[in-house]
Amino acid sequence: MSNLYTARGKVLAGEVDRLTLFDGKFDTGYRIIDFHIAPQDIITTENVQMKIMTKEETHNTGWYWSKNTEVGWASYKGASSLDTYYSKWDKDALIIEDLFLDATGDSGEYVNYMITLEKVKTSDWMGALTMVRNSSQDID
Repeated sequence: MSNLYTARGKVLAGEVDRLTLFDGKFDTGYRIIDFHIAPQDIITTENVQMKIMTKEETHNTGWYWSKNTEVGWASYKGASSLDTYYSKWDKDALIIEDLFLDATGDSGEYVNYMITLEKVKTSDWMGALTMVRNSSQDID
């Protein structure tokens, strides 16, 4: 049985959607292995962005790498420049609860996502500690 899980879907630009992962146990976690985005209308020249968070927040276009609650960031620079793509995530981040996907683009535009996660077994105390870290504001 594989420990990999791929979640894919779409988020409306300007919205934050929940990706449910929490199984009610504190000894099950996930690590992000891969993260890709693209506009739903692939021939558009629209630039779109998305960030992955471990805490639900209102939509915000900023990327704050000092916040423990932000664990992944991606941008796509439109069909006219397919080679202009950016995707980065915190390879050490352990996710115990759910993820929140914050999409940015033109109003009414959907942003596709595909996130590959690795299921990781941990201890209850490490899971509880990780939950506290994943809900903290920043490390400044």
